[in-house]
Amino acid sequence: MKYSLFPGCIAKNMYPSIEKSTEIIFRQLGIDLIRDAYTCCPAPGVIRSYDFDSWLVIAARNLATAEKSGSDLMAICNGCYGTLHAANQHLIGHQEALKMVNEKMSTIGVSYSGKTKVVHFVDVIGDMIPQIRENVKVELGLEVAIHYGCHYLKPSIDPGQNPEKPEILERVIQAIGCESVEFPEKLSCCGAGGGVWSGDEQVSLRMLEKKLRFIKESGADCILDVCPFCHLQLDQGQKRLKARYDVPVLHLSQLIGLSFGTRDKILGLHTHMVSTRDIARKAKKARREIALDGD
Repeated sequence: MKYSLFPGCIAKNMYPSIEKSTEIIFRQLGIDLIRDAYTCCPAPGVIRSYDFDSWLVIAARNLATAEKSGSDLMAICNGCYGTLHAANQHLIGHQEALKMVNEKMSTIGVSYSGKTKVVHFVDVIGDMIPQIRENVKVELGLEVAIHYGCHYLKPSIDPGQNPEKPEILERVIQAIGCESVEFPEKLSCCGAGGGVWSGDEQVSLRMLEKKLRFIKESGADCILDVCPFCHLQLDQGQKRLKARYDVPVLHLSQLIGLSFGTRDKILGLHTHMVSTRDIARKAKKARREIALDGD
């Protein structure tokens, strides 16, 4: 099994630890990740709002890249997934749009026929829960506040998943020996999407703070996200707020990596703005207890 990894801008430029952690866990699960040369997705809630055709052409260029490699395109960012899946569905259903983007891309010798399948890495992980369970070496027993993020759940495209009551991440968390904690407005936006983060920082931070307050009151050990852009808001946003919340933020690939016995520094937890020191210490103690660490 293989996928063409689409890391997206945020993971590539601001949180390379997420990209690296994804490669680590998929390698352990026996899945090859192809490294194709991609550009920006581009952002679904910003560029598409101003120039739909340009948004479609840029997305089509990425879809054509995956098509050329003969692999499904796997996104690790909700925004990238939202753009690439929506653009792909539009191109497949509108031949005039497909013709338009191919005319534009012909100037650089690129064409797209509509054969690429766009998947979110969470869905790939969700189909491999038995294999994940087999690879778990360290059960941290963390109480986790799950943040799904907007563009993964909506618009709903998976008939097998209820976007108002998703369960896939809860199942994954349980498989690695952690527990999902409930809190009000669990499925609300982190405050970064739709151009809010760049358009009005104060509104963005108010949305974030409301969510953080609920999470803090839940007693969660950490926040779990599945999107680098949400991760940016949840992690760095805490430092921009006057109130102190200090809730560590982990991408799903990092938490799975810890459960697989990978050291926290290899997974890049030390690069986060909000300290992950307590989680790192707990993971180190657990590895020592089962002799995974030699020091």
